[in-house]
Amino acid sequence: MMILSFLRIVLILGRISNLPTIWTNIAVGWFLSGGDWAPELGWITLGMSLIYVGGMTLNDAFDAEWDRENATSRPIPSGRISLRAVWSLGSVEMLAGFLILLQLTGIHLLFISLLVLAVFLYNWLHKRWSGSVLIMGACRALVYLGAASAAVAQINGVPIPAGIFMIAFLVVIYIAGLTLAARSEHLATAKEIGFLPRLMLTAPVILPLIGSRMVSRDIAHYALIGLGVVGVWSWIVILRRALRERVPTGIAFAIAGIAFYDAFIVAFSDWRAAIACLICFVLTLAAQRVIPAT
Repeated sequence: MMILSFLRIVLILGRISNLPTIWTNIAVGWFLSGGDWAPELGWITLGMSLIYVGGMTLNDAFDAEWDRENATSRPIPSGRISLRAVWSLGSVEMLAGFLILLQLTGIHLLFISLLVLAVFLYNWLHKRWSGSVLIMGACRALVYLGAASAAVAQINGVPIPAGIFMIAFLVVIYIAGLTLAARSEHLATAKEIGFLPRLMLTAPVILPLIGSRMVSRDIAHYALIGLGVVGVWSWIVILRRALRERVPTGIAFAIAGIAFYDAFIVAFSDWRAAIACLICFVLTLAAQRVIPAT
């Protein structure tokens, strides 16, 4: 029982329910940059996953004092795990992810280093500087760009497609909006989500259009664009309604939606990857019922 209890604490610290959305980010960057179903994709997924859970775990370590006053149910203030243990666990996870990406994948060192730096900067600054929401967005963007850099590394002299940078930029806007909305979820005096974050959360509606520009076009192609735009907008409407009713539920929907949006982007490159992304979307929603999303 003690082992199972500790494992649950580790999963909660790592916000493991949201991990499938990292996998879909990788799929978009990888497949839209010319990658195929190669073993390297597995190592990228493992390395990025460890950096994600490590960063989330360290978030609790950085926020321990704040959580003692505002989120007493979190693992550290509730006494279920010590602050020192969380620092150690998160650091080991981050280091393992960094080494796997560095040694076993073709991701450019610049993107690996920037990702790790962005994770630490966000954890350090997010309670001190409101602009840190952009750093959180950059963390996600660097997952797309890192996976893309590994894919193009297989083809000498081929740069990362411009469309990936456009996708990464919109993801920064979306995640920043999501993070702004999430800041009031633990406060007793939470107010209605402001206009700016609500506007930023609509950014993904453009993503299917960007993905469509990166491949050849036919009738099915245009039908997929329409389906993608309608599908993405429909989920945005659902999550905005959820945000109005209960902020934590809306935030969970917004995070899960990342996998949904990714499915409509990667569909233009690999239909199997699109199905996998949709499965990750459902898996995220299901996991959020067991492990809190935030």
